[in-house]
Amino acid sequence: MRTIHRRIKRATATRKGKIIGLSILLVFMVASAGAIFYWNINRKQILRTTLEDTIRTKSDGLYSIKYDSLNLDEVAGNLRVTNLQLVYDSMEYLDQVAKNNPPPTLLKIIIPEIIVTGVKTPRALLNKEILGKKLLISNPVIDIIYTNAGKDSARNIPTREVYKQILGDLNQIQVDTVEISGAQISTSNIKTTKKNIDISNVFIRLINVNIDEKTGTDSSQLLFARELYFTCGKLFWPSKDKLYNYSVDGITLNSATKEITVKQLRMDPILNEEAFVKNLPAQDDRFDISISDIRIRNTDFYKLFNENIVADSITAGNASFKIYRDQTKKRLVKNKLGTYPHQKLDNIPVSFKVKKLILSNTYIEYKEKSKITSMPGKLRFHNTYAVISNLTNNTDAVRANNVMTTSISSQFLNKTPIKVVWRFYLQNPKGRFDLKGNLGSIAAADINTITQPLGPARLEKGRIHSLDFDLKGSDYQVDGTVKLLYEDLKVSLLELEKDSRKLDKKNLESMAANFIIKNENPKKNEDPRIATVHFDRDVNRSIFHLVWKSIFTGIRETVGIKK
Repeated sequence: MRTIHRRIKRATATRKGKIIGLSILLVFMVASAGAIFYWNINRKQILRTTLEDTIRTKSDGLYSIKYDSLNLDEVAGNLRVTNLQLVYDSMEYLDQVAKNNPPPTLLKIIIPEIIVTGVKTPRALLNKEILGKKLLISNPVIDIIYTNAGKDSARNIPTREVYKQILGDLNQIQVDTVEISGAQISTSNIKTTKKNIDISNVFIRLINVNIDEKTGTDSSQLLFARELYFTCGKLFWPSKDKLYNYSVDGITLNSATKEITVKQLRMDPILNEEAFVKNLPAQDDRFDISISDIRIRNTDFYKLFNENIVADSITAGNASFKIYRDQTKKRLVKNKLGTYPHQKLDNIPVSFKVKKLILSNTYIEYKEKSKITSMPGKLRFHNTYAVISNLTNNTDAVRANNVMTTSISSQFLNKTPIKVVWRFYLQNPKGRFDLKGNLGSIAAADINTITQPLGPARLEKGRIHSLDFDLKGSDYQVDGTVKLLYEDLKVSLLELEKDSRKLDKKNLESMAANFIIKNENPKKNEDPRIATVHFDRDVNRSIFHLVWKSIFTGIRETVGIKK
């Protein structure tokens, strides 16, 4: 009996244990089902509330997020968001300004559609991580507003703090591929509200995107990605004085090949020459510049996104530089010390180091309206090929090599070759530079397009065989030698007729001039005359005026004109 009783007791205990275990399992299943049901019913609100609270909390209430719909398929791991808006609270911004802690950059983002595939939702919920395969962002409109205040206020690229605001309270966002298509990006100043830059039709592909606490410190990352491909239809901005429009067309950045290409870069004057001059308080240069087929090779993209340009070479297939100045306008007397080309490099706020800049098939034109004749004369240089070596304002690079060399070969007036080599001594306290050049053979009459309106004088006959100059300059002077070889030179001095815009020969003065002028160099059985020049700079004039006056002084002395 005792044995039977013990067996019954054990069976009863076992049955109770099974019932308890079954009850626990049943409770767990009911609870799980309830949780799943609750998630399915309320998941949109949970995600919406979590996302909005995260951004608001992390940005100290500065940003809020809104969207029309959020659809999540946990099984397929797909997420679709429509009409998402990330905007800043103007009252919260003013509060941060009052607390002396304003952000340097504000964002307004409108995205019609976001599609994420391969989302791993359980991990996102448990570890505050968003992991996915592909993120597609269509036609976003992004406004970047600079406040010119706070930390890093001088930067033109949003700081790491802005990225942290976007990351919010999440620990990590990781996506295999991010594609942004049809983006419109603009920048503006919060005080003026005027747009500074417009960028249209932007396409960006980011490979292996990872945003976490290390973002901004990993040198292998570009905009959070291991690889970046960027194209832009057009980048446009007006000059501050409203005299020019700047534009860059067909931009492509490829971090895999370390190359940047630009279809065309333009500096277009808004007004024609006459209207431009009327709009100026004093005479100044009017620029019309176009550079095509630009390629930047072996670019350090990480440094580029930290506003530091480092590249092996920049090349351009075609370029045109046109400069116009009206000398009939009053000249503004302004000290131009420190404005030599190599001195201006130090004023550029972005650090850069480029081994070579190459311009090929370039046209250069300097057009000047004479104060004496009110007629324009043009200096034209065709088929110009220029190489600038060691183009940098980086102090460490300058310590290693402080000479920037510019070698130029061209066709002067499309008639004769000219070669010039500049040597600029970077960060030299005296603005030191050297200049050597050679002009080939040309008929004297071929340069009348310059001498008649600007002289005014006409070269009736003769031939220039060569012009060589070797100059050394600084902030205040130029010294050197000029050698002009020519023969059979005859000149007519001109004057503007009172009742017409025609130039007439001054017979008596021309006769006297030809009597004074030495009509050849060298004379028979004599060595060539070489002029030694010294010219003191007018500090209210540019380096090009200084160089031209120095060369002209040597030419004048060679032909025998003392004044």
